[in-house]
Amino acid sequence: DHRYHPARDPRYRLMLDDIPKSESLACTTERSRVYWDDVVVPSLKSGKTVLIVGHENNLRSLIMRFEGISKEDIINLSLPRAVPLAYRLDDNLRPLPRPDGQLDEATGFLRGEWLGGDEAVREILERDHKQVYDTTVTENLESGASMDNWRKWMEFAIGRPAPEM
Repeated sequence: DHRYHPARDPRYRLMLDDIPKSESLACTTERSRVYWDDVVVPSLKSGKTVLIVGHENNLRSLIMRFEGISKEDIINLSLPRAVPLAYRLDDNLRPLPRPDGQLDEATGFLRGEWLGGDEAVREILERDHKQVYDTTVTENLESGASMDNWRKWMEFAIGRPAPEM
C-alpha cells in the first residue's frame, strides 16, 4: 500500500508477479544463483572478463558462493559503497589467493582485492559504521571525502589518469 510501491506505477502493471517481494538474503541468493549459472558462468568459461555491479545482499550472496562463507557469517560482512572488489578465479571458478597470499585487511576474510586498497576500504567502513551507529555523530561524514582518494583508486581501476571532476 506504500505510495512508491511499483504496483502503483502503470509501467509495471503487466509484470507485477515478476517484481521481487523482498530483498532478503535468501531471496537475493536464489536470484543471483540463477543469474550466475545462466549468464556469468558461461561468459567466464568462454574467456570473457565479467563485471558484476550490485548492492548489499546481491553482492553478499555472490561472495558467499565465492568464499564459502555461511549465511550466518555473511551478515557480518560490511561492504563499502562504490568500491570495486576484484576476484581472479581458477578453472573451477574458485577465487585464487591474492598476490600477497593474505586475506584482505579491510574485512579480514576475503580473497578478492579492493581496488581502493585495504586501508582505504577499512577507513570507509569505519566511517560508515560511525555514520550509522554512533549517535554522537551530527554531520554527514562523507561530505569531507577526499577527491584525491577517489582519483587514486579510479586511476588504478582504469589504468590511466582519471577524468577531471
